[in-house]
Amino acid sequence: MIDVAKEAGVSRTTASFVLNDKEAGIPEETRQRVLDAAERLNYRPHAGAQALATGRTNRIGLVLIDPVCFRQGDGYFTSIVNGIVEGAVRNDRNLLFHSAHYPDVKSLEVDILNGSTDGVLLVGRSEEDELTRSLLDAGFPVVCLSYRLNREDCWSVDCDNEQGGALAVRHLLSLGHRRIAFFGPHGASWGDARYAGARAALADAGLSEDCLYSFGWSESATPEEKRDWIRSAGEFLRTEKPRPTALMCSDEARARSLVEALPSCGIEVPRDLAVVSFNSTDMSARTRPSLTSVWQPLQEIGVAAVDRLVQRIAGEAPEPRALLFPMRLDVRESTSGAAVSCS
Repeated sequence: MIDVAKEAGVSRTTASFVLNDKEAGIPEETRQRVLDAAERLNYRPHAGAQALATGRTNRIGLVLIDPVCFRQGDGYFTSIVNGIVEGAVRNDRNLLFHSAHYPDVKSLEVDILNGSTDGVLLVGRSEEDELTRSLLDAGFPVVCLSYRLNREDCWSVDCDNEQGGALAVRHLLSLGHRRIAFFGPHGASWGDARYAGARAALADAGLSEDCLYSFGWSESATPEEKRDWIRSAGEFLRTEKPRPTALMCSDEARARSLVEALPSCGIEVPRDLAVVSFNSTDMSARTRPSLTSVWQPLQEIGVAAVDRLVQRIAGEAPEPRALLFPMRLDVRESTSGAAVSCS
């Protein structure tokens, strides 16, 4: 920049104002002289220096619950990330994906807070997440996707999970089911909300919560533990007395794996068990039989999260703090069996 200033015959401050496109009452002739000098000298601004000078990198960070989730082609993460990319482009922001396997949460926190980004999107983590709490405590701009912490300084974007849980159970009740298994995560806000919606649907129908059979999982489970869970869930459905005739599973990938494994337990879907999953991505449509599934606007959630993060970076406080999108039910083969009558 000093060289550009000398070449144009202006002060370094004037060159800085012009090259950073700041309004400072600089005559057009002087401005053009600086731009011509920059072009002759092949001047390019240094991103690191600009960030130091302005306090802004023009980048936002992205942290998934596990970086391999996106690589594995999970429709949920693919759709969410597609929306995040769309939102980043629309807001003229670059995106930094924290894809490394950090040795501990503290290392990841340090990497995020080192000035590489202006704010971060946290996807699919949990209320107990140490990283989320630490970043909020540090006052760093954060938006949570598909979960939230019960704090005044936490901004989040999600679907209306309670509405989704109610949609699923009302559909099963309309088919005559009165013994419904609920499979969901232990302690996750979205799982708790779906369970609350399921209970509300039963109450609206004048039925007891005893109609709902709960069987959960840990969100921190390893791949081997997830495989063990599928076996345990199948055994639960086979041996529970009285046996559930319908299932609401809060995770699409687990629902698919379970439906594919159930014939080995002597259970056929939908003949013996009606199944409703969540997300309604291609995964639900391609499962055999195809899964009735509660749809959520994943790409819109990703776009909205970027919009909110840009507002937070600017020091704004968008309302509501917890933005919820409505859901709908896509009915497919897994609930197309004959309606049942259960006492």
